[in-house]
Amino acid sequence: MRLHTHLLALEPDYRIYDVKEKLGAVRIHITASPAPVRPEIRSLLTAAEEQSATTCEFCGSPGRRRNDDAAGWIKAVCEDCHAAWSDHSIMIANGEARHRQPRNG
Repeated sequence: MRLHTHLLALEPDYRIYDVKEKLGAVRIHITASPAPVRPEIRSLLTAAEEQSATTCEFCGSPGRRRNDDAAGWIKAVCEDCHAAWSDHSIMIANGEARHRQPRNG
């Protein structure tokens, strides 16, 4: 909500056209009028992306980017959630952290 409040103050007509996770951080793309997106807005988006890279994707605690498998995903994960992520017993489904049975093997 903080990002939304700041964006509204700078650009009341902004629209989000894409939000995704990439390389352990959120990526937010907006449209603004008039285009292009102003530097002040770009700075807010960059700050949000940087903060997300140090926030656990599962619980919201402070975390860091991790990659437990050279061919695997990069995720921002805290110490407490790291073991569950490493053994594939936690995942994000429909926007929520969900626990599942660990893989045997």
